[in-house]
Amino acid sequence: MNTKKEQAIQDIMISFNEMADLVLGQLTLIEKLMNLKNKTDQQELIKKIKKNEEEIDTYEILVSDKFINAIVLYQPVASDIRRLVAVYRMTINLERIGDLIMNITYTIEKLKDTEEYRVMAEVILNMLLSGRIMVEKSLLSFVNSDTDYAIWTIKNDSVIDEMNNKLLLNSISKARINEKTKEMLLCYVDLKSVITNIERIADQATNIAEATIYSLQGTDIRHSDIDKEIQSEPLNEDND
Repeated sequence: MNTKKEQAIQDIMISFNEMADLVLGQLTLIEKLMNLKNKTDQQELIKKIKKNEEEIDTYEILVSDKFINAIVLYQPVASDIRRLVAVYRMTINLERIGDLIMNITYTIEKLKDTEEYRVMAEVILNMLLSGRIMVEKSLLSFVNSDTDYAIWTIKNDSVIDEMNNKLLLNSISKARINEKTKEMLLCYVDLKSVITNIERIADQATNIAEATIYSLQGTDIRHSDIDKEIQSEPLNEDND
């Protein structure tokens, strides 16, 4: 047995589990934020969420570095490589969840006192709870080597999406607000769906570009100011 290799893998798993716990904690804090009434308490909780997000970003880079070192230095066997690659991929997913949590935080901070938010708050909270359950079960499927949890998560993704959409539309339809406001909210739902999908496409393009820079220059620019990290020529679209 390669003791150093086993220690390196164990070290990666410890960092991954700490990151996962932090992300799950963030989901719980968002739920708490939605129920807070006091402005001072809200701001204190938002500060905590932002601080945790910085730690999540740090964990992603830490696990990535440990992953590369383990592969290069210890040449793990195929089963270990699959586990390490799975951890690496899930670390990226957890970091993306962290980003989405921050987006939700900023939106709640901006809209919390509006009538539109009041109408949709309960539905949004139900959606968030559904999402947290899916994240928990997906992580448990890996930690406990439980394929049933993994299959449940995959199969219930579209089911929960459809359920949440129906809950949202029903909530708007039954709300005691004027027809103009209802029409506006329904329009926002459709527009948000389009915007969210475009945003996810752009996110994937950014990930590809960041991976390209890392491949060519060996510079990890994630969570950094790109202008400070690398030097590049401006893109001239008129060049043939």
